[in-house]
Amino acid sequence: SRSVLWLLKKLHLLGINYGIILILFAFLIRIITGPLTKKSFESTQNMQKIQPKLKKIQEKYKNDSQRLNKEMVALYKDTGVNPLGGCLPMIIQMPLLFSLFVVFRSTIEFRGAPFFGWINNLSQPDTIFNLSFSIPLYGNQVAFLPFLLGISMFMTQRLSMATMDKAQRPMMYIMNGFFVLLFNQFPSGLNLYYTVYNILNFFQQRTIRLQNEGA
Repeated sequence: SRSVLWLLKKLHLLGINYGIILILFAFLIRIITGPLTKKSFESTQNMQKIQPKLKKIQEKYKNDSQRLNKEMVALYKDTGVNPLGGCLPMIIQMPLLFSLFVVFRSTIEFRGAPFFGWINNLSQPDTIFNLSFSIPLYGNQVAFLPFLLGISMFMTQRLSMATMDKAQRPMMYIMNGFFVLLFNQFPSGLNLYYTVYNILNFFQQRTIRLQNEGA
């Protein structure tokens, strides 16, 4: 959090709006994590390709856990697939999200810091109207950026769901809706950063997919 805050404050000293700084920061992180994202996306695609073989093994050795594990490891080794390869960008991204959450919640420089329009306080949710009742987990205000975040996540998920088992798709939709609910009460600065990051992630994954299809 201190490192992130130091960088954001240094950029602000140049006269750049904090909202613009967060967008630039999202571009910077995408450049850093880009190679890992490419490897992760390709690993996820390869994992989905071997799902039919994996299911056959699971069905064949469902009563023999030791043989099942051995055959699954052999399959991963023969196909060069890493079942944990798709988690790499998230492992790097989560500490950044937590640090940004701490920065916007506790740093006085961001209290009341505006971006544009209705986003007049980057340390608070970008509320567009309030409800007369409170929804568990969601709260009693309606913010706009979480919906953009949900759309960006859905766009990215659709790329990976194209070859995914249909039985797994509902869980992806549920997770997407959960993030919209959860991020509704998060600082607008954090939602702005994560939305831009996901949009960039979508375009990178779509480019990778088009390149793979062309090859």
